[in-house]
Amino acid sequence: MKEIVEKYRNILRDSGVFEDVAEDKYQNVLYCLHAKTVSFQQGEVLQTQGELTKRAGIVLAGQMEEYLYDEDGNQLTIERLGSGNIFGVEILCAAQLPSQIYLCASSDCEALLLDFGMLLSEKTLGCIYRMQVSANLMKKFARQVNFLSTRIRILSQKKLRNRLKIYLQTQDISPDGEIILAVNREKMAEILGVDRSALSRELCRMREEGILTVSRNKITLLRRNFLDV
Repeated sequence: MKEIVEKYRNILRDSGVFEDVAEDKYQNVLYCLHAKTVSFQQGEVLQTQGELTKRAGIVLAGQMEEYLYDEDGNQLTIERLGSGNIFGVEILCAAQLPSQIYLCASSDCEALLLDFGMLLSEKTLGCIYRMQVSANLMKKFARQVNFLSTRIRILSQKKLRNRLKIYLQTQDISPDGEIILAVNREKMAEILGVDRSALSRELCRMREEGILTVSRNKITLLRRNFLDV
């Protein structure tokens, strides 16, 4: 465990799992959670929809992708997970919970597998960091549920403009109506489940209609009531 901590200390710290846990105690927590590193090849499927969730941990290198299929068989990306991101945190809440999404390695990647179920076991009662790690994971899970709920709401809309409206509702808006996007146009299109050209056309139409203006990653709302529910 010491070697894992020494090699991936920054990733472990930034993942959120070890928030408020002293760094010199990381290896104690990893021992309790039966930590082990594992490599996955690009294209390898870690879990499928309907399968009991059994793999959880932290992405150390490379990238994983969570996705599902629509009724027409089109793949819809839910989220891309990079270094420091957590996957499978729902195991903490329900060990027999079937997965609602697919998870695969979108590149060769390395992960730290953790047995989150041990946090509910009597075997870890002596771990003084058990409650803190559980609380950290619950916060992560709450954010994940909120994120997935928004993504499902977006993807359930048939019209691109409605998808864009919901997405913009989740962004920080300045008093003068400015929204600074944290993603580029390609990533934004991926979030909305459309291709980039379709998104660009829709933004052009909205600009011509006087709804907003676009300048690189900045959107300025000219009609604030556009985002009204």
